[in-house]
Amino acid sequence: MSLTQAGRTERSLMVTARLAAVLNILSAGPDGFSVSVVRKLVVRGDATATAANILASEGLFRLGLVADLGALVLFIASGVLLYEVFKPASRRLALLFLVLFVGCAFIQSLNAVHNLAALLLVKGGPGLGGLAPAQANALAFVFLKLYSMNFNLALVFGGASSIVLGSLILRATFVPRIIGPLMMLDGLGYITFSLAAFLSPSLAGRIFPYVPFVTAAIGEGALFLWLIIKGVNAERWQEQAATMDGGS
Repeated sequence: MSLTQAGRTERSLMVTARLAAVLNILSAGPDGFSVSVVRKLVVRGDATATAANILASEGLFRLGLVADLGALVLFIASGVLLYEVFKPASRRLALLFLVLFVGCAFIQSLNAVHNLAALLLVKGGPGLGGLAPAQANALAFVFLKLYSMNFNLALVFGGASSIVLGSLILRATFVPRIIGPLMMLDGLGYITFSLAAFLSPSLAGRIFPYVPFVTAAIGEGALFLWLIIKGVNAERWQEQAATMDGGS
């Protein structure tokens, strides 16, 4: 490889690594906004008040839904770029990471269906005349509870993808391996919180927000800050890519 080609490869690799980190961080903005909208409008244990809030802020409710979908597009793009960056460490593990990462995004995207169903029920209209307003509001409230449960389900896949990414980092020679265990901690935080939410909601309430937010800040913060500031060691990346066998 000529010096010119090596320079281009290094620049391309740095751009890919940094863009992966930036897109992942950016996705947190609209995603957090979407969650905050639902939390603001839903009144715990009160379907009627929740329905009234949604009808009074329908535009905000729809905006939150669209923001969530936009965040998922950024999230998936980040995952594809991370796959490209860490593929030399192990092609199979990188593919498993990408499948779990996209699976997390796909499951979370189903929240749009839950929110639209809830909105349809509280607004009423043709085909819903057989439901009394109280019944429609109660069904809408069920769909909004499914939103929360579905989010926790997505975190299981997201946590698993972080654990696999941590394994890739431990195998990689082009980023600090200490980040690997931190990403595994990140993944365990997501999975622990999700399983606690399913098995013992009271326990989930006690460990939140330390788990999963603090564990995520430690693992993802370390990885993405490193990728943005330092990138990857292009020479070692190329060496590992050259020696990678397709079954590793």
